[in-house]
Amino acid sequence: MSVSAEQVRHAFRNALSSGDDVLVHASLGRIGHLEAGVDDAIDALLEAIGDSGTLVMMADTRSFARTGAFSIDQPSETGLITERFRVRAGVTRSAVPMVSFCALGPKAAYYTRPYNSHLDPEATISRLLESDGKIMLLGVGYEKCTLYHLAEERHQTPYNFHKIFTGTLFDGGQPVGPISQRYFVRRDMGVKKNPLVAGEMLEQRRQVRIEALGEGLVRTFKARDFDRCCMDALSVDPQAFIAK
Repeated sequence: MSVSAEQVRHAFRNALSSGDDVLVHASLGRIGHLEAGVDDAIDALLEAIGDSGTLVMMADTRSFARTGAFSIDQPSETGLITERFRVRAGVTRSAVPMVSFCALGPKAAYYTRPYNSHLDPEATISRLLESDGKIMLLGVGYEKCTLYHLAEERHQTPYNFHKIFTGTLFDGGQPVGPISQRYFVRRDMGVKKNPLVAGEMLEQRRQVRIEALGEGLVRTFKARDFDRCCMDALSVDPQAFIAK
């Protein structure tokens, strides 16, 4: 299905407001063929939030766990739109291996500080909660909403443990020193997780806006609302996010 630039803008205008800070998780392939291309979709997001809003995307480099190498100009491994966003003029990226974030807008520096735990006050998703920011799921389901990891770490879910990943930071292809990161990771990587129960709770509470776009959906909601649903779900069942 082809999706026009005006259809994209219409959906984003309905989903977002001027001044919003929004973290976007996206799979454009599930939406359809964007007639105006990926960069135009980023333009449309920036237009929807205006000059006073800040756009944030993940720029994962999970390969760090294998290679032990990270550089600020390393390509994102999260998808095409995140890579196109990363290389856009003016975008700031956090110097964090494995789970870095990119941001553009007046609060870009605020959202891209280094951190060692999602619970850290300077961590991107912690700051999204602090600033009452939003999350947009563009063509993806709640399983891609990484905010649920914050609730897992608060609850110290038994299927995860803290692990420190170490390696080397590179700049311009040259090693400049050691770098490390502490994450709350799965004990068994064969265990699949999905915070769908929190998403269902969010929709039951009527706290998510859903827009159709092409062959997919655009879901937008406050980070605080989703975090509350995650915390409530884990309070009832510590295994709530283990995929059944």
